[in-house]
Amino acid sequence: MNENCAKQTDSTAASKAIVDMCRLAAEGNVEAARKLAEMVFNRIHKTASYLASNLSDAEDLAQAACVEVLCSAGSFRGESSLHYWADRVTIQTAAKLLTTTTRRRKIWDRYHQPERTVTGSDKLTDRAAARHRLAALLSTLKLPQREMLLLCYVHGYTTQEAADVCGIPFETARGRLKKGRSKLKRKVVKDPLLSEWIRDWSI
Repeated sequence: MNENCAKQTDSTAASKAIVDMCRLAAEGNVEAARKLAEMVFNRIHKTASYLASNLSDAEDLAQAACVEVLCSAGSFRGESSLHYWADRVTIQTAAKLLTTTTRRRKIWDRYHQPERTVTGSDKLTDRAAARHRLAALLSTLKLPQREMLLLCYVHGYTTQEAADVCGIPFETARGRLKKGRSKLKRKVVKDPLLSEWIRDWSI
């Protein structure tokens, strides 16, 4: 779990500066919008890369979510961290965009699921390769399950915090997390490189 950014607010001074920047961005200030995009885009792109089923969809989702963040900037009040707020916007954007994309590809996906290949080192210590393989396996799960696994195991949210981000009840979130975790484990255990990673998992 990488960046610890759950619901905690930023320090008072920093939070006020960020709120002011978001307000200016919403009012059309180009410099403020640029700074806001720079602050959130890497995290948005990381989230998109785990939620989308391929690189093209990930890029589309990242761009759409970033645009949505800029358009919604005026609604940020500093009641949570900027990253927490951006995660919510990204998850909501993904739910709309990826559902539409999935419907369009439904028939095709039944008969064709291309595997992602990884070039270079095949060692688990190669974090990029491991992440690529994991993202490929995640892409085979249903979007609600991918969302929960991403929020809890990549971004480090608690189940309750992840439920809040997705706007769903705690029990629903816990059910999705358990089901997604179980399905992912069955897939990962078949991968010779990732199987060591989940050896100590308990379902």
